Amino acid sequence: MKRFAFKLQPLLNYREYLERIAKQNTAKAQMDIVLCENQIKNLKHTRDQHLERIEAELEQGTSAAQFRQSRDYLDAVETFMEQEKFRKIKLSGILKEKLLVLKKKTIDKKVMEIYRERLKTEYNQIMLAAEQKELDEISSLKTARKISHEASE
Repeated sequence: MKRFAFKLQPLLNYREYLERIAKQNTAKAQMDIVLCENQIKNLKHTRDQHLERIEAELEQGTSAAQFRQSRDYLDAVETFMEQEKFRKIKLSGILKEKLLVLKKKTIDKKVMEIYRERLKTEYNQIMLAAEQKELDEISSLKTARKISHEASE
């Protein structure tokens, strides 16, 4: 019995490759979001530390120039934090797009796998039917020989 050969196997391999690429792109987009979130956390931590330092300096007394410089630094940190929040929103949109692409690639691959399995099942049924027919013919020939052998005796 010859083995089943799926003629569209190269296409299935290509679709698996495209799905792997889509998974990598999705993972990269997720990693970008995580890095952005970490950056926001770090900025918040920096802001909180600087606020504590400013409060301590105010209690001890500080010059207007130092206070203005500290306030400008805090404003810059706040601005950068807002930019990172907008960047995170944009990265979330990119992630959604990557997830849609991944879903489409996975569906394309699954369709081809289901088609291959259906063809393989049909092939196996045909082969089993042919094998059964051959066994039935062999059995019929044995029975016919046995009957003709008994008749000739």
